[in-house]
Amino acid sequence: MGTDQARSWWDEYNDDILRARETGWGRYEPLLSRQMCELLADVDAAFATTGAATPGWPHPYKDGHAPDAAAYEKVTNPEKFLIVVARARAWTKVLLDRGWAREASQIDWALRPFDTGGADTVLEPAADGAVPLVLTTHTPVDNDHIVTVTVAAGDPAMRLASIPDCGCDACDRGSAELLRDMDRWVLSIVDGSLAVHLTANRYSVRASFANEGGTVQNVAEPTSFTAAPWPPNWVSRPV
Repeated sequence: MGTDQARSWWDEYNDDILRARETGWGRYEPLLSRQMCELLADVDAAFATTGAATPGWPHPYKDGHAPDAAAYEKVTNPEKFLIVVARARAWTKVLLDRGWAREASQIDWALRPFDTGGADTVLEPAADGAVPLVLTTHTPVDNDHIVTVTVAAGDPAMRLASIPDCGCDACDRGSAELLRDMDRWVLSIVDGSLAVHLTANRYSVRASFANEGGTVQNVAEPTSFTAAPWPPNWVSRPV
């Protein structure tokens, strides 16, 4: 377990906003609340157990040197990506332990994961207006592939992210970035800072940390929703 950073990404995120405010920038960017930081710290604590056998690794190109052409064709250590499965398990444990959701047996899909198959963990929140979280673990089909976790939301579920989106050596940015990406997507769902609109051929996603949209294929069922927070007495971040 572990990352290549001394401070948590959420502490650094808030520090960056405070520094920007001192220079006159970022005055409208909200800080992560105390409750959000406590939730993330709980996930990190659970990850100390779920990720005990999945060590982190540093960003291999942090010093600025670029990967060579051969790195785009290699996956030197595919087993290391099990760290994202461990992070998904940590999130699942914390959300269930807090009593904010129950585990459901199945989910219908609006936009399926990129990878076929996989084992779905479906967490159905108790709060009115809150949307389910789906974490789908895709095990490798052979030694040339890696494990990935799809993060999805809603019922029917909309695919939001595949983590990692590439496992080649050239695209490696270290384990801390993978954990941060998963945290941000899951936090947006739980926080209620997520709005999705999916038609037969286009999509838009507005979330706490990302806005994206464009054309899309293989839509199983159009859907549209604006999420509400899972916890009671919780103020969502704006989207």
